Amino acid sequence: MAYKVKLLPLALLDLRKAKKWYREKNELLAEEFKTEVEKEVDYIGKYPYHYQQKYKELRQSLVSRFPYAVFYLIEEERKKVIVFGVLHTSRNPEIVRLRFKK
Repeated sequence: MAYKVKLLPLALLDLRKAKKWYREKNELLAEEFKTEVEKEVDYIGKYPYHYQQKYKELRQSLVSRFPYAVFYLIEEERKKVIVFGVLHTSRNPEIVRLRFKK
């Protein structure tokens, strides 16, 4: 059974900024980025336990073809996945950990 995936507003902002950056380079690349992120989020919804825990209950998956990571938490009792952030892998993951603590 697939889990429902919810992207927090800050995660959506992360995605908008990243897509805008790619769009400035190449419109096609921006669409490919969006597609790859959507594939990864769908996969997380189907197999949320596939990725190991990185910080307490927070897990991290990597987006194919792009240097981005999806940080998420599983709410097992509600069959829900909450995405806290989508960050470039060169950025400090502490950004998402601070979001998680709030």
